[in-house]
Amino acid sequence: MHNRLFRKRAVFALAMLMTLMAFMLTGCGKSYEYIFGDVEWLSSVSSQDSEKKTIKDTFYYSDGWFEDNPSSENKELALASIQLVASCVSDDADNPGEAFLKSMGFEEVGYSDFGSTDPDDCNYTWGRKTIGDKTVVAVVIQSVNNGWEQKNKAWKQNFTVNEPGNADPSGEHYAYMKAVDKVSEDIASLGGDGATFWITGHSRGGAIANVLAARLSDKLSGSKIFAYTFEAPATVDAEAAGDYKFIHNYVCSDDIVTHIPLWGMTRYGVMHELKTKETDEGFDEILVSLGSDAAGMKARIVTDDVVAGIVENLEAKVPSRAEYSAERTDSWTDADGNNHDLTYSWQEAYVKLMDLVFNENSSGSLFEGLAAKRGELEGAIMYLVVGVEHESAGEDPSADYWETAKRLYTVLSGLNGGEMPVSEEDLYKVVRVAAPVLVTISEDSGEPDTELLIDVLGYNRELIYSHLFDTAIARLKVLAPAPKQ
Repeated sequence: MHNRLFRKRAVFALAMLMTLMAFMLTGCGKSYEYIFGDVEWLSSVSSQDSEKKTIKDTFYYSDGWFEDNPSSENKELALASIQLVASCVSDDADNPGEAFLKSMGFEEVGYSDFGSTDPDDCNYTWGRKTIGDKTVVAVVIQSVNNGWEQKNKAWKQNFTVNEPGNADPSGEHYAYMKAVDKVSEDIASLGGDGATFWITGHSRGGAIANVLAARLSDKLSGSKIFAYTFEAPATVDAEAAGDYKFIHNYVCSDDIVTHIPLWGMTRYGVMHELKTKETDEGFDEILVSLGSDAAGMKARIVTDDVVAGIVENLEAKVPSRAEYSAERTDSWTDADGNNHDLTYSWQEAYVKLMDLVFNENSSGSLFEGLAAKRGELEGAIMYLVVGVEHESAGEDPSADYWETAKRLYTVLSGLNGGEMPVSEEDLYKVVRVAAPVLVTISEDSGEPDTELLIDVLGYNRELIYSHLFDTAIARLKVLAPAPKQ
């Protein structure tokens, strides 16, 4: 009996010890000394009837966060990270990012070449401070660009998943890897081995931050790295992702960006779902208090199904990384009797499309412009539907997609003042891969279903709802409410 009692007490003591250790490792119950202040950022919400506005918010920060285990999730640090990312969108003098870093005690602040149009690089803001006998370096990879050239460059990076000409692509996303190759040495030198690095970014910036954090960990074995990314696309094949538990990736399931690239690709580190029942119920009130126009975007409920449908159809159309960048040739005769032979890849098509989406003659969102011209698109949509029917039946849809591209080109020319940075052939390439993704054949009736296409045109603002700075910040403010001052 005494032995059983001893064993019970021993098990109880062990359980209490493990619980205490868990609290210590995660920082739960830990007392931090906080700095409180003000931060602002330019909202990423925009629409035809609303200009982007400056959001004014408050922040809290603690040097004590960097004494914790980087592998333990810290929602407070996550909130400060996304606020910092939102504030660091330019290198203008006295910009909000510089002010925010200095408010948190970072004595030195610097920038990379924000004006660069080099297709392989990325822009970042950095800050450096001393805490006790340690150097802490904050690095914010920029995701938002105001110039059309920088936007074009950034989105071309997003779609360049594979190295051109590589018949068997694998490992890291090619363009993100190239960007990190160009900046990792300079960033490592900001602190050196033994320093503490705080790495963060959102969207494309989050993807580059993800790869950068893994690279710095391999390069600087004596450093502590705290990495927090938000709404980042995938960066690496699952089998090459390794074990980087100090990289924390916050994603929303209704954000299409977090589902691509496809083919089992993932991110280095740990995933945290940001769209939860808790955040859905609590964050709209915060958006209102921030004065964000995102508070009025109510149609987001439809986007879970829309995103799932787009991803499923994309996977069916382009089932592998190799197929995404493999060359293909389409041949057809058009209605005027002209013969066409066109060699291209899906990757090439999407990269080229960015010249249309982001060009110096563009005014506003391409999707919003198309939505406003929906009546003029009826002819193009008709040929698009016929092409999908033919393709579904195993027939060649090339001539139908060519008619779609020509009619779409006419509508887009009207949106861009007659000046087009792409050709009709470029549009054909995109239509060829996008048509069966956005228009499907109903299993019940065998008839074309254009619901996805209509949703993309009609709900384009809501499709990016969870991708917005304002939304991500509001969700994290639910999860990490400010401590009492």
